[in-house]
Amino acid sequence: MAYALLALENPLLDIQANVKQELMDKYGFVSNGAMLASEKEQGLYEEIVRDYPVVYVAGGAAQNTARGAQYLLPANSTVYMGCVSNDQYADQMKKAASEDGLETKYQIVENVPTGTCAVLITGQDRFLCANLSASEKFSVDTLQKPENWKVVESAKNFYIGAFFISHDGGYASSLAVGKHAAETNKAFTMNLSAPWVALAFRDRLDAVLNYADIVFGNEDEARSYSKVAGWETDDVKEIAAKFAQLPKANTQRPRIVVFTQGADETVVAVGDKVTVHPVEKVSSSEIVDTNGAGDGFCGGFLGLYTQGVEDLHKCVNAGHYIAGLVIRRVGPTYPPMAERTNIPEF
Repeated sequence: MAYALLALENPLLDIQANVKQELMDKYGFVSNGAMLASEKEQGLYEEIVRDYPVVYVAGGAAQNTARGAQYLLPANSTVYMGCVSNDQYADQMKKAASEDGLETKYQIVENVPTGTCAVLITGQDRFLCANLSASEKFSVDTLQKPENWKVVESAKNFYIGAFFISHDGGYASSLAVGKHAAETNKAFTMNLSAPWVALAFRDRLDAVLNYADIVFGNEDEARSYSKVAGWETDDVKEIAAKFAQLPKANTQRPRIVVFTQGADETVVAVGDKVTVHPVEKVSSSEIVDTNGAGDGFCGGFLGLYTQGVEDLHKCVNAGHYIAGLVIRRVGPTYPPMAERTNIPEF
């Protein structure tokens, strides 16, 4: 079938739990921190599933965004590709994605577990411990299998998070999808993902950005790229304008650059025009968790854009709306399908 949006990246099953301080102390975790799991933390995931009530979320940034886009799209509009293992965590992830209306086409590997992220909640604080594992094993050979490439060919828009380019399979797959998008005049969209990506993978990032018709990022990611590019400016509006002018493979589309700044105005650049879009403030008493708000913003934006909405102000407003839903909930989650009514006009 034809999908409005195909997203690709590194899938992680978020395992969320309200935990006791003694668990934090046992592992030496500090509230509101984040880390990659070492050998010491390998038993953490089974421990929280055994000892605490948990909530499973089909995570990883691009998968969060695809779920957010589906919130505004007709049923069966979104599909996601990434790599998981053949284990209980993959089963939970597929179930969680399905509950948000997201179709999944996971590559299955046997030798490592599905990527997971423990989301440990203590009061209003969060600690994240990620075990990337299978999520970094996606191969371009899998993408190019006839049954998977048909999905690429049928999709109308693409979304890739820059985390995907940090491993060889994801980088090669990003280039393959970007080339297809440019040749067929489909929208290829990309998120800068984290400030360190531009620092550690500048050449790979530039190679994939060459295909990017829409670039998303936050102010820290924008400034990180500005630094490595030698632009000598921290002004987000100026950086957005420079981004919009970078060369791109598909000259039939102007590049759209969208930089969020938390509760501050969102910056959009198209060609040599830069606009700003205020964020409707959410009362501090309503904010539960800001984790995943940026992913939700991209989902809302693309949920409208992939339906052919050309008014970028409306797309930004949709992004703000979905991000607002996220921060009122624990983790990058969205209201259940049955509650998705009364969506406003943007």
